[in-house]
Amino acid sequence: MTHSLRRTTAAIAALIAGLFAVFALSPAAHAAAPPDAATVLATWKGGDHLFVQSGSPLSSDEQSGIRDALKGADNKIYAVALPDNSVQESQLGTYFTELGKALDQAGRPMATIAVIDGKTLYAASSQVKQSVVTRITSLSTNANPGDIVAGMEDFTNRIDLAASGKRTALDTGSKADGGSGTGALVGLGVLALVGGGGYFLYSKNRKKKLEAQRAAELAAVKTTVEEDVTTFGEEITALDTDVKLAGAGGQNITEWQTALDSYEKAKTQLDSITQAEQVRDVTTTLEDGRYALAVVKARVNNQPVPERRAPCFFNPQHGPSVRDVRWAPPGGAPREVPACAADATAVESGYDPQTRQVMVNGQYRPYYDAGPAYQPYAYGYYGGFGDIMTMMFVGTMMGSMLGGGFGMGGYGAGYAEGYSDAGAGGDFGGGDLGGGGGWGDFGGGGDFGGGDFGGGDW
Repeated sequence: MTHSLRRTTAAIAALIAGLFAVFALSPAAHAAAPPDAATVLATWKGGDHLFVQSGSPLSSDEQSGIRDALKGADNKIYAVALPDNSVQESQLGTYFTELGKALDQAGRPMATIAVIDGKTLYAASSQVKQSVVTRITSLSTNANPGDIVAGMEDFTNRIDLAASGKRTALDTGSKADGGSGTGALVGLGVLALVGGGGYFLYSKNRKKKLEAQRAAELAAVKTTVEEDVTTFGEEITALDTDVKLAGAGGQNITEWQTALDSYEKAKTQLDSITQAEQVRDVTTTLEDGRYALAVVKARVNNQPVPERRAPCFFNPQHGPSVRDVRWAPPGGAPREVPACAADATAVESGYDPQTRQVMVNGQYRPYYDAGPAYQPYAYGYYGGFGDIMTMMFVGTMMGSMLGGGFGMGGYGAGYAEGYSDAGAGGDFGGGDLGGGGGWGDFGGGGDFGGGDFGGGDW
């Protein structure tokens, strides 16, 4: 009996030891949990676009090269480098949601996030349509086998091209050279230049052109917002008489002071704009002020206080919408969009609504077809109303830029939904399962298997 008990005890001990051995050898056992969003954001806010967690297989040279690629991008691209198997594909949706919401709350609603798990790349974006990000990740990794730095340069350049609406973002061949063609053609072009000095001038001129383009886009969208602020001020002036005629009752309307304060705040924000993303703050203030003004109008006219609804889709200058109306862009599918009374009646009667027109390359077009610079403009007006942006901009240029990234007030819906279908080749990242991109073995362990704070610019 004693020997039998000893044998049983020994067998159990051996089994336990074996299980420990299995878990010890399992890669997942060594995987550290991914850092929380607040920790990562602190690094990004400090000016370092690459957060590296201890245990990441990236060498110091690789980290330096990736940082240069991220900082050199025209758009905001942030990355997290993790030890191998730190995050499972089933967890990617949640992790991207956390990181995206942190950026959104910190004033970076438009950004691209790359997660490098060991040496597997996953990516998601609120700047570029998610299916495009999927393709970009795959192209970047496949075009640069064995070179993670070149692969990330390729990735950032393609994101820049895609954010500018250029189809060349999906061309085959490496874009690590800046997206101006295939590597071989660029190599021939460089040979034709006069040594390193020639290439330096080429890069410098290209940068100047990009800066000039961005400055022109900023000037255009700033003019648009300035017009919105001016129109809002005129409406306040027009209503001032009604408020005074209402006597003390009108002056005591709380929303009247809110409208006045919003106007002054919007003017101050407008004067401080230095980049397109800051436009969002102005239009958010205008949206709040216009609703307050609508309440004042109702009170002085003894009418019911209006419901807090999204601004009129066709022209946010029209103030809060009164109902949804079925509408479709040219060649697009019908959808419900919020509209003011006049525009709703026009659409339902078969007439064109009074759309907010803006100047683009010497021509007027609707703001929702005006290009990437108008993303913050639209987000400020509509971003606080749930998933309304995702639905109403489908089929427009704005919709193709927003992708699924806005969703419920920012990144949340887009990231979570994109990775929830990872097993079916979801919208985020690249590769076969929702985002894994393959760049081969870099000798670092594993392989690629598959705004501001205190005035600073980060």
